[in-house]
Amino acid sequence: MSENSRVLIVGGGPAGLVIAIELGRRGVPCVVFDLGKEPPKFPKANSTTSRTMEHFRRLGLSADIRTLGLPSDHAPDISYHTHYADYELARRRWPTWAEISKQPRPADPRWPTPEPMHRGQQTRVEAVLRQNAASFPCIDLRMGWKVESVAETQKGVTCVASSLDGGNPVEFSGDYMVGADAARSVVRSYMGVEYEGVGAEDREFLGGRMLATWLHMPKFYKVVTCERSWQYWAMNPQRFGALIAIDGKGEFVLHTQLPKGVTGDLEFARRAVEITVGRQFDYEIRGTAEWMAGFMLVARRYASKRMFLAGDAAHLFTPAAGLGYNTSVDDAANLGWKLAAVCQGWGGPHLLESYEKERKPIAHRNTGFAAGIADYFKTIKMPPELEQAGPDGDAARAKFAIWLNEVGEREFDAPGIHFGAFYAGSNIVAHESGPRPPDDPHWYEPHARPGARAPHAWVADFVALYDRLGRDFTLLKLNAAVDTSALETAAKARNLPLTVVAIDDAAVRQLYAADLVLIRPDQHIAWRGNHAPADAAALLGKAAGF
Repeated sequence: MSENSRVLIVGGGPAGLVIAIELGRRGVPCVVFDLGKEPPKFPKANSTTSRTMEHFRRLGLSADIRTLGLPSDHAPDISYHTHYADYELARRRWPTWAEISKQPRPADPRWPTPEPMHRGQQTRVEAVLRQNAASFPCIDLRMGWKVESVAETQKGVTCVASSLDGGNPVEFSGDYMVGADAARSVVRSYMGVEYEGVGAEDREFLGGRMLATWLHMPKFYKVVTCERSWQYWAMNPQRFGALIAIDGKGEFVLHTQLPKGVTGDLEFARRAVEITVGRQFDYEIRGTAEWMAGFMLVARRYASKRMFLAGDAAHLFTPAAGLGYNTSVDDAANLGWKLAAVCQGWGGPHLLESYEKERKPIAHRNTGFAAGIADYFKTIKMPPELEQAGPDGDAARAKFAIWLNEVGEREFDAPGIHFGAFYAGSNIVAHESGPRPPDDPHWYEPHARPGARAPHAWVADFVALYDRLGRDFTLLKLNAAVDTSALETAAKARNLPLTVVAIDDAAVRQLYAADLVLIRPDQHIAWRGNHAPADAAALLGKAAGF
C-alpha cells in the first residue's frame, strides 16, 4: 500500500506544524507524522518571543495564542530570590499584555514590534497549531504514527510509516521531505549529518543533567507573598532553581540541576521544591522528567537535494533566553514558503539552496548567545552573608543584586537577537553596498537593508504595517508617483504572487529609506529602490530563486 503527497514532514512539533501550515494555506498537499496522538502535556518551552508572535500574527494565530498561558493582567516579570518565601533580590519588570493591548499604537523604542513576547507553554501552543493545521484539507495529519525508514531518490522522497494502533506499514512518496523530528532525527541520520559544536557541557547550573518537576501548587501564592512573576529564580547555597508559572493559578514547572550520581526521583523533586521555596506546604507533583542542558550544537548540513532539517533536528540549545523553540519557528517560516513556491512552480531551482545559507548562520549565532548566558553562571560568587538578617545581610544582598540585574539584562533584554537576523550573502537577496549593520544581541536599530526583517510601523490605530502585507511577496509603495507597472508585469509573467501595498506615510518612508520595497513572505526584505529596476524580471527571478 502506498500514498502520494508533495511534502512529507517527519515531526509534528512547532517547526513541522508551522511548515505544514505555510504549505496548507497555499494549497500544497503535505503529510505530517508524529508519535504523539495528542499534543504533549508535560511542560516544555515557556516563552514565545516577539518574533515568533509576529509569525503567528501573520498566520492569524496570535489572538488565540494570547488566550493561553498567563492571564493578560499577570505580570510577566522575572524575579530573583534567596528562597521564594524569603528575600527578593532583584526583579526585571515587563508590562502586562492587558496594559499594552489598550494602547492604539504601543511604542517601545527598544522592542519595536506589534507583538510583545507571550508567556505561554509550548505544549499549549502546539495544540493551537495542530487545530489550525487540521483545518486545511490538503494537510494529512498522521498523529500517533511512527516513521520507520526514509529514502531519497533523484525524483523524490519516500518513507515507510505505521500507526501505533496497529496495521500494516504504509509507504508514502513525495517531492520533498522535512526532518523536524528532534535530536534523534531519523531524517538527519539517513542524510549522514552530524552536529557540530559543544554537547552537554557541565556547569553548576544549566549544564548536564537537569530535572523538570511539573507542579500543581495554588497555595504557593499564599506562602510566597511577593509580587507575582512569570519566572522565579532561587539562588542560595543549597540549591539553584528556576520556577515558571504556567497559568497564574497554581500550575508551575521547576527546573533544578541534578548533582552527579543523584537520581531525579520524587524524593529529590520534593526536596528541591522545599529548598527553593523555603517553606513546607501542600502541593502536588504531576510528573518529573530528566533532560540535558549545556548544548551548543548545529547540524553540519541543513539539506540534501530533497531533504531538509528544521527545529531541534538542525540545532540544539542551552535553554537560556528561550531560543530553541523560537529559532525553530523562524526556521519553519523561512522554509515553508520556499517549499510551497517550488511545488507551485513560481519558485526557481536555486530557491531551496537559500534555506541553509540563511538559517544555519542564525543557528550558530543563537546557540552561541544562549550558551554564553549559561556560561555567565560560572561567574557566580555567592556572598556567605546572603541569607543573614541585619545590616551585613542587607549589604550582601544589595551587592549580589547588581550581578543579578546584569544576568537578567544579558538574558532577557536582547532585542537584537530576536529582530536582528540578517541574511547577508543570501543568493535570493539583492546586494546593497556599504557596511553591514552591527549584530548586537542587546541593541536593535530598525533598518530596511535587503536581508533584514522588515521593520515594524503602525499605519493606523491597532493596525501594523505587517497587517497590510500580502500572503506571499509584497511590493511596498511608499511614493505614489513611482510607477510599479514593470514589476507587476514581470510578476504576472512568472506567476509570482505579488501584492502591491501603497502607504502614504512620511514616517514609514523615512524608516524604509526607499520608495519601493520588495518584502518576502517571511517578512524579510528582498530588495529596495527609488524606482523599478531596468530589468524587473531579473530582480524578481533572483528573489524567487531563478
